[in-house]
Amino acid sequence: MIFRGYFDESYNSKVFTLSCLASDPVGWGEIERGWKLCLAAKNRALRAQGRQQISRYHAADCSSRQGEFSDWTTEEQIAFVKQLMPNLSRGRAWVNTVSYSIPLEDFVKEFDIKGDPIPTCYQELVKFVMLEMVAQIRETQQKARSARPVAYILFHERCPQDGMYLAAFNAMMNDPTFTGKEYFSTIAPLGWEHCIPLQPADMVAYETFKEAERQFTGRMRRKSLQLLMQSSKFGGRSKHFEPKNLQEWHDVLHKPTSV
Repeated sequence: MIFRGYFDESYNSKVFTLSCLASDPVGWGEIERGWKLCLAAKNRALRAQGRQQISRYHAADCSSRQGEFSDWTTEEQIAFVKQLMPNLSRGRAWVNTVSYSIPLEDFVKEFDIKGDPIPTCYQELVKFVMLEMVAQIRETQQKARSARPVAYILFHERCPQDGMYLAAFNAMMNDPTFTGKEYFSTIAPLGWEHCIPLQPADMVAYETFKEAERQFTGRMRRKSLQLLMQSSKFGGRSKHFEPKNLQEWHDVLHKPTSV
């Protein structure tokens, strides 16, 4: 069975989140068709109103009503997201997400990072996402008592961090201690203009980021995330590094090797 996984990130000065949204070819086919129909319907309505049409759904811009969404009302923005979300579980569609979040201030302090920590976040969290994917595969195979062949093809939106994605992937594939490399074939950048799945990946990355951000804001869980979690076809794991986890991670990396 082949799965396609799409990475995306969301962050601010407090938290960095990287997630990967995956499904099988049938699932992505269902999602793409429904997603395109929603975008087309919304653009027809905007065109009829003499308003700016949108090139794509962009989570941060839509949520903040900026960029192509700058003249939208809050009610319009919420209604649009509610129209898009059911596509992740319509028909034979299903999605699984793996997400990791890092508190940036604690990360910089624990690892004594000089300069911009964001490239390091990309490079390290790709590895954790891949490890979690392997863990999920093996748990599923154990429950099903089956070792059906599984392969992940990974993608991410083309960005200045392309090199970090590739370096992390290659580091895992060249690591002799990584026992899950047989589940992965490649990782590649794509342009959002030609890849609809990058848009739902952006949606889920933003929602998991906002959930991780709640430790700093104290806000209630977003209704959009609650809506996603109500679907039996939306699954996965979202993990957040606490200061204790960062310390343990640091200690493992700097543990003296025995001769």
